Amino acid sequence: MGQTLLLLRNFARSSIPVARLGAGSRFIRFRSPNWAIQGRERHNSTISSTKPPAGAHSRKPVLPERLLVFHAGTGRSVFLGCWKISTIFIFSFFCLVLAPSYFQSDDQPIWGAVGVVAIGVVPMTAVAYLTSPFVANIHLRLPPFARYSRELVHRYSQALPKDAKLELTTMNFIGMPRVTRITISELRPARERFGLVNYVRDTKEKNSKRSWYMGKASRQFAVHGGTRITQGSGVWENVAATISKRSN
Repeated sequence: MGQTLLLLRNFARSSIPVARLGAGSRFIRFRSPNWAIQGRERHNSTISSTKPPAGAHSRKPVLPERLLVFHAGTGRSVFLGCWKISTIFIFSFFCLVLAPSYFQSDDQPIWGAVGVVAIGVVPMTAVAYLTSPFVANIHLRLPPFARYSRELVHRYSQALPKDAKLELTTMNFIGMPRVTRITISELRPARERFGLVNYVRDTKEKNSKRSWYMGKASRQFAVHGGTRITQGSGVWENVAATISKRSN
C-alpha cells in the first residue's frame, strides 16, 4: 500500500490537471511545465541563431555598378555632333542638289561639277575620319564589394584584373552614341591618326564574326582632356596607368 501511494505521488508531480471535459471526464495529462519552458527556450535559441545580425543587410551600395570614370564634356560632345550633322547637310546640298545641275548645264565645264562634288564630299569625309575615335564617356563595371565606398573603388582601380570591363561611348557617322564593351586587357596605348588616337585594340577576330551589315568593330579610341566628375574622380588615371604598365 505504501509503494502504491509513493507511485501516485510521483505521478502527480509529473502531471497537472488542465481542464475537465464534462461530468465524469478524466484529467488531461501533460508533461511538467519545466519541460515546456525548456523546450520553448531551445526553440527561441534556434530561431535567434539563424537570424542575421542587426544591420547586416541594411547597408546599401553608394556607387552604381556602371561607374562613370571619364567624361569628355557636354559642350565638346554637342559641338562634334552638330559638326557631323552639318557636314552631312553640306554633302546633301552640294552633291544631290547643286552637282546635278552643273552636270546638265552646257555652259559649265565638267571640272566645275567635279569641284562642287568635292566641296560636299571632302568636309564630310574629313570630319568623319577625325572624329570617329572621339570618346565621350568611359564607364567601369564595378564588382559588388567595390561599390560601398570611394576608397574601395580606388583600391580596385589600382589593381584591376585582366577581365575588368570598360564601356567606351563614341559617336557614329551621324553623331549617335555608340557603346563598345571591352575588357581592360584588350586596350593598349598607341599613336595614330596624326596623334588623335591614343588607344587601340585588335579587332580582326571580332570583324571576322560580324555580319557585313553591322559594320566593323571600333578599333581606335581618342581619350583626351576630360571634365571633373563627382563619383569616379581619379579612377580613370589609375585605369590608364594600368593599361600603360601592362602594355610594356
